[in-house]
Amino acid sequence: MEDWVTEARKTRGTALDLPTVMQACPEFASWARNMGGYRKEWGDLHRVAGQLWPMIGVSEHAWNLAQTRLGPQIATAALVLTFDKHCAGEVASPGGYLRGIVQKAGAGELHLERSFYGRLSGQAA
Repeated sequence: MEDWVTEARKTRGTALDLPTVMQACPEFASWARNMGGYRKEWGDLHRVAGQLWPMIGVSEHAWNLAQTRLGPQIATAALVLTFDKHCAGEVASPGGYLRGIVQKAGAGELHLERSFYGRLSGQAA
């Protein structure tokens, strides 16, 4: 198990920064602002994500699994993406989507930053 966690954290999208995440996911950004102002640190975003996962039907088990296997920052980014995609009607099963992200990380196939940059490109089009 420990090897799995270490490997998943090595492959995490360390290129992600908070302004990119917030810009790429405007629905989540709006909720975050409404819940106490603009979020400037990952810890702030993690607290907001911790309040929003139940609202979209992600189970506590799925959220805890993501945090354990991905680490808090990448789990938060994954939940932000899941939340925004669900609100946009792109994801019907947010819990399943989040679990899929965790599985991709375990297989070394997670490229979360591509999803955020893809969303930014889509906004510009």
